[in-house]
Amino acid sequence: MIYSVPSTWYNGLYQDTSEPRSSGRSFSLTHNFYRALLVVHGYGGYPGEMVSIAELMYTSFFDVYVPRLPGMGTSGKDFRSSSLSDWLGLVENAITELSVEYEEVYAFGHSMGCDLIALADNNRLKRAVLAAPAIRMKHPVNKAELRKLRKAGTVLDIPWESDPGYHLHYPDAPCDDGYYGSEYWSKLYPTQLLDLYEAMDKASPLFNDNDRYLVLYGDKDPLCSYSPRVLEHIKNKKLIKGATHYMVYDKSEKAELEMLREAHSFLDLPRSYSSGLPQQA
Repeated sequence: MIYSVPSTWYNGLYQDTSEPRSSGRSFSLTHNFYRALLVVHGYGGYPGEMVSIAELMYTSFFDVYVPRLPGMGTSGKDFRSSSLSDWLGLVENAITELSVEYEEVYAFGHSMGCDLIALADNNRLKRAVLAAPAIRMKHPVNKAELRKLRKAGTVLDIPWESDPGYHLHYPDAPCDDGYYGSEYWSKLYPTQLLDLYEAMDKASPLFNDNDRYLVLYGDKDPLCSYSPRVLEHIKNKKLIKGATHYMVYDKSEKAELEMLREAHSFLDLPRSYSSGLPQQA
């Protein structure tokens, strides 16, 4: 594992002032194959969350790139200074460069990462798996109130507690969990949350009638709604029973394994390259 991605992907974007945490570092797994997989984490997330899918697809003969979105994995101060244009710009730059270097480019996104992939795609991706996509929030914060908070420059403290039930896969996990909680997840950043809503609004129609996308969603997701009305125009979709929003490192190892299998299958890998696929317990 190399803890970097091409630096040119960050050209013209917000430059973080804090160093990323160990689990917040971008990373790549490459063997100079002909196809690449871009893996994009979600809002307030970090690359270390995506280790399980990255390692699986690497063993299945993909070159895998997992960039850190600007403002994330470093500090709350950096997060407040970053915006949707930076997050989307990173994904657009990555797809542009990978499309030049590889015959085929695929993507895997989680939560807001799914929105960024859809917005940056422009039919350049061969296929994409969208895990727990941010399509519609179950309990959205009122946008008018967020605009008032943004105008006042107010950041609100919100309740957050670490949950040891999740199965994180990065080295020394969960060494950074408490830090991320204090910097990101225990705060409501109105400007950045409005950016998330903007990404959702713009990306949601792009999921519809797209046979290159697979949407994976869980029945235990506390954050996002996947009602029949929300999903009705999505061609390829799969319910992962027992999965929460964080199916890439879920509390249910069975649900996480099913997510990995569905992602692996949809990305259309030759059976002879499937030696890295976990076996059913």
